[in-house]
Amino acid sequence: MKRSFARYITGWVTAEAAGAQPEKLLYALAERGIPFWGAEPPRDFSLTVEIPWGAAKLAPALGPVIGCQVRIVRWHGLPAVFRALRRRAALLLCLAVMLGLLFVSGAFVWDIQISGSETIPEGVIRQALAECGVDIGSFWPAMSQDQVRNSMILKLPGIRWMTVTIRGSHAEVIIRERRTYIEPVDEGEYVNLVAAKTGLVTEVLALRGTALTEENRAVLAGEVLVAGYATGRYGVIQGLTRAIGSVMARTWYEMTMEAPAFVAEKTASETKTVRWALVFGKTRINFYKGSSICPADCDKIIEEYSLSVGGLFTLPLTVERAVYTPYVTQSVEALELREEMEAMLLAALGEEIGQEGEILSAQFTASQRDGVLYVTLFAECQEQIARAVPMTAEEMLEIQAKIVVTEEEEP
Repeated sequence: MKRSFARYITGWVTAEAAGAQPEKLLYALAERGIPFWGAEPPRDFSLTVEIPWGAAKLAPALGPVIGCQVRIVRWHGLPAVFRALRRRAALLLCLAVMLGLLFVSGAFVWDIQISGSETIPEGVIRQALAECGVDIGSFWPAMSQDQVRNSMILKLPGIRWMTVTIRGSHAEVIIRERRTYIEPVDEGEYVNLVAAKTGLVTEVLALRGTALTEENRAVLAGEVLVAGYATGRYGVIQGLTRAIGSVMARTWYEMTMEAPAFVAEKTASETKTVRWALVFGKTRINFYKGSSICPADCDKIIEEYSLSVGGLFTLPLTVERAVYTPYVTQSVEALELREEMEAMLLAALGEEIGQEGEILSAQFTASQRDGVLYVTLFAECQEQIARAVPMTAEEMLEIQAKIVVTEEEEP
């Protein structure tokens, strides 16, 4: 493999000897120490042999010595390629220009890849990068990564850290966003955890406060699940607090969506009418008779062709092509509508139960009445039903009254 590659780089030629004894060429080459290979047996008083590129001029001179005619019939290897291109100056010039353009294009950004963004939309990041000088076609050797990073953090305060790495024409932007700041809990506000929905309690976790419910117990919406007061031994109320915890419960949903059971479907006609017009500035010249208004039961598609040169300038002259296609409308049953409605119901249910919720089972029923399709979802879920509700003044006074009574009754 190495020998073949080296031979291709240095090049070689195919020599042909024609005469009464063409094999004498081999002896003559051997006497002069010229390597050869690929010799073919004499045929029709001729013989071909391959010799190095440097012996191409010596081989024809051996013809009178051996009494044969020796000529070079073929050139091989990389030198042969350059020898052929030497006669095509325009091709070499184009190749040089292409290589130069390829080298110059490597100094511009043609691809931008963004990673690490979770809450900030990619479109917003790309727009901010363009304002900071990182855009398609930007000259990256003139960029300052520190300046780009500082400008981006000023434009998008949600960015905590970022880096721009450029490899050739590819720019890789890695972003780390700031963590969401959680507002501190107002410990001075007393709240109860109240059931937001009716359900069957499956898990109760009271981190602070007093749990008023337990597992496998049905609760109604609005019922207090964890009260905002602390209790000591023997259930003695010690004082008001802010209830903190979670209550998971099984819930049941029945959601219905309705839509027309039939939709209007258009069947296009094979007969089409094409009309041409020329628009020069505000002047319009129609090459047809009548109005350009599309008649009823007919689709109109307009194609405009502006006269421009490479995006440098545009002439105020536009050729307009309008295609009119008649169609027939018929009412057909919306077969795919039910699947879309089922997917929309599941999506609405997912938003209702939140990320902590889980759909345990789901069933659908469908019916048609008076041209309307009704799709109903019956689902069983498990979700977080506890919601923090501030205590009223009456509730706090009632709990404080119990604290006083308890203190007086204690021995």
